[in-house]
Amino acid sequence: MNARKQLAFLCHPYHRGGVTRWMVDAAAHAAKAGHSVWFVTVQPSAEFHNSGGRESIWSLLQPHSGVMTIVTEKAGYEFEFGTEEYRAAIYAKLIGKGVPQGVPVIISDDRAVWAGAAAVANRNPMVGVLHCDDPYYYEIGRRYKDQMAACVCVSERVKRLFLQQCPDVPVAKVSAIPCGINLPPVRSEGSLAGDTTRLVFIGRFNDEQKRAGDLVKIAGVLAAQHFPFHLDIAGNDELSKQEYSVYFQEAGAGDKVTFNGWLNAGQVNDLLSRADVLVLTSNFEGTPLVMMEALAAGCGFAGTRVSGIEDYEHHAFAADCFRSFDVGDITEAAKEIREVSAIPVSQRRAAARKLAEAEFSIEVCMERYYRVLDTATASGITPAPLQAGGLQMMRSRLMALARVLKLSLRK
Repeated sequence: MNARKQLAFLCHPYHRGGVTRWMVDAAAHAAKAGHSVWFVTVQPSAEFHNSGGRESIWSLLQPHSGVMTIVTEKAGYEFEFGTEEYRAAIYAKLIGKGVPQGVPVIISDDRAVWAGAAAVANRNPMVGVLHCDDPYYYEIGRRYKDQMAACVCVSERVKRLFLQQCPDVPVAKVSAIPCGINLPPVRSEGSLAGDTTRLVFIGRFNDEQKRAGDLVKIAGVLAAQHFPFHLDIAGNDELSKQEYSVYFQEAGAGDKVTFNGWLNAGQVNDLLSRADVLVLTSNFEGTPLVMMEALAAGCGFAGTRVSGIEDYEHHAFAADCFRSFDVGDITEAAKEIREVSAIPVSQRRAAARKLAEAEFSIEVCMERYYRVLDTATASGITPAPLQAGGLQMMRSRLMALARVLKLSLRK
């Protein structure tokens, strides 16, 4: 095991998907490995209006509270509805109060989190993470490039594009490290060899990022080719189910699709363990966690040649489990799906698991992060001051109160 490390995480208050789940898993893994870990977040005093029913980060941390230090304070409407500067000031205060000086802080993807960490970047080295090939991340990376002691990009494409936009940032300061996952135990039953290939799509079922319409077209092509398949979709809501059921029917594949709605982590793993090929048709990604989860479950993969997918198409284990195609190329997508599904099940499952173990386990991810943290220093960093004096904080509280009253009147 590595020498004992010291590291901290700073996260917004609610679980928003892969980024926040990774932060909790990474912190727990580091703490259980014997390292000193601090996790900074606020604890909602009541469920936030905009929580969307999601779990709070504080609640996700509770099973691990005995192995790490959770730095928190209660937060209510004044935090949720106040200004970004107000929230950033709270985060900066919590770091100063609860995290020893010099301990590097790995931050989540929220603007107030970045601003809070940047405000104390001369005290605690700020480790920014660019989680997606999306303008939001490049913009926030450019804004705080001088405050980051280290910048982690989740793919080689994100790293390359960030450095192109910030040529004055030292290359040695920027790393490409995909997020990691806790690999589930290997399941023996897996996909059943048979005449019907089981395809699966997991994610928000929309056209903006995930190009759900392309999935319809691919299913139509496969059906027209008389390729025997069944497609399970997870992550849709009732509205998208009703809308896209019609589209699949019109494409001649209506009887080959099942909409499963939202599934929890265990149900997703069950679905992937029984599937032959996960299909992703995304316009853009970071490095998709669902791809990691599929490979870990022994499921083959076929996805668009975008950030975080293109990095692995030539991997040593990819030939027997992994294919990619250009965004929008429906004919090529159908061809690659058929090709990867034709690989013998046992051969495909073994290669997929090996790829996941080599690149995406939380152990591999954290070992890469430890190397970054070893060189992250606050020396020479100039913090980005916050406009958060007494008057600004009072203004934020009054704004938050006005917003709460407005919501109450609407109800």
